[in-house]
Amino acid sequence: MWKVLFPSLGAIKPFGAPSPLLRLSLFTSDILPRGFILLSPLPRIMRPDDANVAGNVHGGTILKMIEEAGAIISTRHCNSQNGERCVAALARVERTDFLSPMCIGEVAHVSAGITYTSKHSVEVQVNVMSENILTGTKKLTNKATLWYVPLSLKNVDKVLEVPPVVYSRQEQEEEGRKRYEAQKLERMETKWRNGDIVQPVLNPEPNTVSYSQSSLIHLVGPSDCTLHGFVHGGKKQVALAPPCAFTGSSSAPGSHAPI
Repeated sequence: MWKVLFPSLGAIKPFGAPSPLLRLSLFTSDILPRGFILLSPLPRIMRPDDANVAGNVHGGTILKMIEEAGAIISTRHCNSQNGERCVAALARVERTDFLSPMCIGEVAHVSAGITYTSKHSVEVQVNVMSENILTGTKKLTNKATLWYVPLSLKNVDKVLEVPPVVYSRQEQEEEGRKRYEAQKLERMETKWRNGDIVQPVLNPEPNTVSYSQSSLIHLVGPSDCTLHGFVHGGKKQVALAPPCAFTGSSSAPGSHAPI
């Protein structure tokens, strides 16, 4: 079937080598606050338009699913109490780990859980697993940590307070607070380092930083936006993936993996 979809990729095995079934929970009680309900895994089958020519799912596609899962669970939590309604907006992607490729025909299972809340911020940890529905094997492909802030539906400039969560152990709250303070400090340092906008250079010299720059123009549509009318964070991540791939390919011809 895949040879019909990709006649030039007859030698490629879209599912890869089978991996042992992971007999573990994506999140344990040692990680999540007590009494908090996880966002049930969101299954989605990966199709040819989700992947590159090698049959591997685009990183941007996975990032978009991760961001959507985080937005759902954080928005649900921030509206769990009576008060002004809000939508959780992505404020920061703390880190994203790509542990294993996901292939065409596999089913992605995205699970999210809230691991810490401050007065105005929500920390969400997301795990992504791929399932080969022909063999039943599963593998952990991605892990991510994101931060969201609740914005009022009536006034987008108004940041609302986050309902507190109950932790099963005091150490959980202390560790979460340390992560919160650390990301605040790093965010300020990053803002200072990235203050200048990189301008494109015409006719750059080959094998230089300017020569590797790539640009992508995308017309924003209604389906790309949140209830506030702003572009989804996940959509921006999808848009970032192709220029990054083109830049890396043009800068390192013949290379196969980052060093």
